[in-house]
Amino acid sequence: MFLGSSAKPIDDSLKNLVDEIEAQSPALSVLAACQFRYSLRQTSVEVTIKEPRPFNVLEEFIIRAGIELDPPPKADELASVLGLDPVFVRSAIATLQTLQTLDVTSPITVTPEGRLFYEKGSVPQPPESLQIYAIADPLGEKLIFQYEPLNDVPVNLPDLADFINTDNTIADISSLSLEEIQQSIQASGLGLHVPKDGKIVISCRIIAPTKIIWKKISLFVIYNVLEYKLSLQLRNGKQILESASNLLEALQSRVSSSNLV
Repeated sequence: MFLGSSAKPIDDSLKNLVDEIEAQSPALSVLAACQFRYSLRQTSVEVTIKEPRPFNVLEEFIIRAGIELDPPPKADELASVLGLDPVFVRSAIATLQTLQTLDVTSPITVTPEGRLFYEKGSVPQPPESLQIYAIADPLGEKLIFQYEPLNDVPVNLPDLADFINTDNTIADISSLSLEEIQQSIQASGLGLHVPKDGKIVISCRIIAPTKIIWKKISLFVIYNVLEYKLSLQLRNGKQILESASNLLEALQSRVSSSNLV
């Protein structure tokens, strides 16, 4: 009923995976399995992160004084109450001002951000910046972030875009809001944006032009004998790309319907 395995258009590198698919059920037959390449967009970005640390005893007294005392004291007044050297208190206040926990004013004035951190028993550390990579994957229909760049190696295969419309539906990173970038970074599992722990990405900037990176993708044409159904399946290795495969199915259905008219 079907072509012999030697007559099917199946890439040698995909034969083992074809055997695995057909072994799942005697009703399944892989009619074709081919490899293509498709493009991803990789952008190098610098993110700045702010996270908390526990405040020390003096910092706690200073912040409490700014919140609870009316009117709030000046630095030297608080030093007198605490019985400390004013230079020591002024230095601690300057540190808290640098961390944006206190306003650069006198008397002691706690910022809204300082109040939020104080409620959690902490103060923010100086912001830290690092380089990560934003990867826009049109077939996966998502933007992910990772610490290391993708390998930029030539992929000598037919371009999937020559056969299937793979228009990039992912917005360019430069057009995204900080909140959208924070959500994508959090979903990527890097541990850089964890609001419940007070760890926040406060900025993101592009530091290098976007690069096109080519990646291998496999297309399988599978026939189900029991259901009399032909299906198209895109895979990244063994992983089935559900949304991309569904798009192919929809295109196939439209073509089949138009042929019947």
